[in-house]
Amino acid sequence: MNARPSSRSRISQTPMKTEADKQQTLRFAYHAPAGCYDELHAADGSIRPHWQLFTEALHHVPEVDFIHRTAQAEQLLSENGVTFNVFGDATQSQRPWRLDLVPFILPADEWRYLEFGLSQRARLLQAIIRDAYSTQGFIKAGLLPAEVLFAHPGYDRTFQGMHRSDAPSMVSYAAELARAPNGRWCVMADRAEAPAGAAFALENRIVASRTLPPQMHRQQVQRLAQFFQRLQNTLKRLGVRQIENPRIVLLSPGPKFPYYFEDVYLARYLGYTLVEGGDLAVRDDRVFLKTLAGLAPVDVILSRGTEGEIDPLELGGGAPHGVPGLMHAIRKGHVTVANTPGCGLIESPVFMAFLPSLCQQCLGEELAIPSIATWWCGQAAQLNYVEAHLQDLVIKPAFQASGGVEFIGANLSATERRDLWTRIRNRPYEYVAQETIARSAIPVWKNDRVSCGHAAVRTFLVADTDGYALMPGGLVRVAATTDPMELSIGAGEGSKDLWVLTDAPVEPISLLGAADQPVALRRTAATFPSRVADDLFWLGQSLDRADFLSRLLRAVFERLTSETELDWPELPTLLRSLADQGQLEPGFTLSEFQSALPTISDALPGAVADRNEVHGISFAVAELLRLASLVRLWISPDTWRKVHDTAETFQSAANSSWTGLVDVLSSLNQLILDLAAVSGLIHDGMIRGPAWRLLDIGRRIERARDVAKLVRCMLADGVIPQKPVLKSLLEVVDCRMTYRSRYLENVQQNAVLDLCLTDETNPRSVVSQLVQLVDHVEALPQDFMTPLRTEEQRLVLAALHGIRQLTQEQLTDPEPRIVNSVLEILDEQLRILADVLTRKYLLHSGTPRQINTEMELS
Repeated sequence: MNARPSSRSRISQTPMKTEADKQQTLRFAYHAPAGCYDELHAADGSIRPHWQLFTEALHHVPEVDFIHRTAQAEQLLSENGVTFNVFGDATQSQRPWRLDLVPFILPADEWRYLEFGLSQRARLLQAIIRDAYSTQGFIKAGLLPAEVLFAHPGYDRTFQGMHRSDAPSMVSYAAELARAPNGRWCVMADRAEAPAGAAFALENRIVASRTLPPQMHRQQVQRLAQFFQRLQNTLKRLGVRQIENPRIVLLSPGPKFPYYFEDVYLARYLGYTLVEGGDLAVRDDRVFLKTLAGLAPVDVILSRGTEGEIDPLELGGGAPHGVPGLMHAIRKGHVTVANTPGCGLIESPVFMAFLPSLCQQCLGEELAIPSIATWWCGQAAQLNYVEAHLQDLVIKPAFQASGGVEFIGANLSATERRDLWTRIRNRPYEYVAQETIARSAIPVWKNDRVSCGHAAVRTFLVADTDGYALMPGGLVRVAATTDPMELSIGAGEGSKDLWVLTDAPVEPISLLGAADQPVALRRTAATFPSRVADDLFWLGQSLDRADFLSRLLRAVFERLTSETELDWPELPTLLRSLADQGQLEPGFTLSEFQSALPTISDALPGAVADRNEVHGISFAVAELLRLASLVRLWISPDTWRKVHDTAETFQSAANSSWTGLVDVLSSLNQLILDLAAVSGLIHDGMIRGPAWRLLDIGRRIERARDVAKLVRCMLADGVIPQKPVLKSLLEVVDCRMTYRSRYLENVQQNAVLDLCLTDETNPRSVVSQLVQLVDHVEALPQDFMTPLRTEEQRLVLAALHGIRQLTQEQLTDPEPRIVNSVLEILDEQLRILADVLTRKYLLHSGTPRQINTEMELS
């Protein structure tokens, strides 16, 4: 059987080139606009030295080849799920991540200057944070006006006393940079609450490295892994229990957060457990992770959400990353949160106006890298300057994080400027003014050619043993003009990799640890979040739900597309099964069948494509993708890519390419093959640990209930089903070949029901699902407080016993009441089993049970 080539294989096929294409190579024939710094060209028009090796190599790359490699990069980013709101609900806009393969290049000496200046700035900002939440010495000394702190709505006295003297308050920090026309760098914004973008920078580097031509890799470019290694080491030192391997979790705002991709990426790359607020619990002023095996103590929390919502008990709100009681646990010193709550204070632009004097007084040094020129309107002299130059400045609220609301004076009418000035005069301390800056020009690949763009650079620092270390790279965002750009990682038309050159050979660095250090052997434990267990359970259910519905629908469409559609006596029963499953509106009864058939043929494709029908196949496929996205840490990259490709292929066809019933049938056939591939990857790729068991429990419950419901529908008339109906049952349950090998074409009720219900050698029979469920339930963590069987064990054993007790006579009975009764009871038992498993393993309360086994990814 020849399978359809994957999107990866299709994109990797080199496009046909003409002889003219082969001769056409890339040229950097662009011109930077006047009044901005040109990163590529010197003043005399020559290529700057640190760009020469790259541009010379690129001159030998045919344009058609570079176009193809750009398409490869876009495909890789799409397969990896690198988009905004990719995990959000359907009402949110989804924007793909764009990467320009032409990098931003900086020489080693210039980067050393930036490293010194930004490290100095990070030390200064940390000193301001600690002073603000302790003695407020800067205010007492007159270095900061009192209004800067006490009028600041983000200054929360609840954070007093949380900043330890023996540990960094600001573990990670990011600075937004721009280069002025005179060639000097300045800081546009500071990010210290939960700096975002480092994972996007790393993904850019990985994708660019894989897709750029080999001749482009001749330069000595510093690697990024050392930055993340330092982050790991710093967080490890912050562990409150001072053990060799403290439990570190990454606290995320959840799937609706625009940059949830980065949370998933960092957790996987750093080896941390990804959690949301509901995954953590505070007991006796200590933080615990709710796991399948119980409550496990947490030492360090790498927080990715807003600090003002981390504890709804003290701070209010209902954010997904909020943990009731967390603030008290921090004060007690029983857990460390990075960054320490309160660091977000210095993201406000008001502090930029005072950094030069504070640096001199606090560090005894001149501020090496200036901020963009900033005037705080709360001081008379600066207010007068702002009034005189309002048309040339950008006005911002003083206390909000940079990158929010702003008023560009040059874009305002005279009336709007007067109104703005009135607001400033009434409450001057609430506003700052900043100069406008023309960002530097860089070469960008756009519309299949090299053109001019303008760069914003986000750099990242991490606290180290002797200060702060700068990532030797960063995230570059590109805009088409020199106009002010939003200060967020999603701004601009695309992104670039930042290459930092080095004078010395690049040493290989890995996060995998020392190769000569043996480790203690272990097996996969059940210490992963209960939320993940829940997601895995529903992932398994969605996978089998999609598979079952696709097979049932295929049986219907094969009959509707035949030339003798009215000669299919089993079609009314199949349509009734679809109605029972919720895929089709009820009411398609046998007496109405012939007159309703044209309506069915018209309505069914729309019902199949409807993603809002929660019982339909399109919803099941969408849920499969959503749940796989949430558990990417627990499935293999190949499994994720196949799920992504499966959902994308089916949804794309459902949205645009179906023109008739045959098209729907073709999509269903492809979906069945794709789902089989996903099942195979899960079967062969997941460790037989608790994660796999939870996923498989979901599958077994769903499959048993679906087959049981289908059989009940076939037997609903209370008489022996017609042979075509029995054949369609074998078809949907995928047992036709087995039945034929045993009984040829002698289709009888008892043999069909045996194969679908009681044959333990058939992997799709109901009894096979129950046998697997018994094994899975027995293997789940138990507290061993009683020698008797647990509730979930009793339920699944009772269900298995009921099926095994069916007799030959009951399977042959022309009025199969006993079979129907057993299946009805079975459906209820499995529904209760799912509820019991949820209550026992996915919700935790009471006294915590200590867990020492450390988490491994399955």
